[in-house]
Amino acid sequence: MIPRHRRDDRGSALVETAVVLSLLMMLSIGAFEWGMAFRDWLSVSAATREGARVAASAGKDAEADCTILEATAGSLLSIDGSDILFIDIYKADTTGAPTGQRQTYKPFDPDTDEPLNLRCDRWYAVNDTAYPPLARDNIGAERDWVGVRLEFTHTWKTGLFWWSSGVTWSDRTIILMEPDPSI
Repeated sequence: MIPRHRRDDRGSALVETAVVLSLLMMLSIGAFEWGMAFRDWLSVSAATREGARVAASAGKDAEADCTILEATAGSLLSIDGSDILFIDIYKADTTGAPTGQRQTYKPFDPDTDEPLNLRCDRWYAVNDTAYPPLARDNIGAERDWVGVRLEFTHTWKTGLFWWSSGVTWSDRTIILMEPDPSI
């Protein structure tokens, strides 16, 4: 005699497989999304370090900001689908905190920005006089601490579940300016 409960179990394997596969798919997509976000975060961290190293060696050169911006943005060429919101070049105190003197640049958008403050062909100066390169001190023992701060929007790759929009992150690096070699 065949027990009757065997008839009630038909199709349960299909339901269990669907549930397990759904959970595995969500875990796989989540691991992929967070892995790509972590890769982008590491790229942004490396970009601010590169910008700060260039800022430390550029000194009072009139084109220092262009060099810093291009070095910072150039380090981010591998990031697809993420946008730089702005880059700050600022004076920091000995603890690394911003002192309020800063130059802020946004990527130039020809559709919305006026070309009056255009710098380096791709950057729009938001505040043009707060911390210009000629005001930076790279002479003697009391050299400036210069910082580079980058804010960007990471766009999720799949757009599924709660990853349907982007997330905004920022990173900064502070470094002591190199002494002027001509002195």
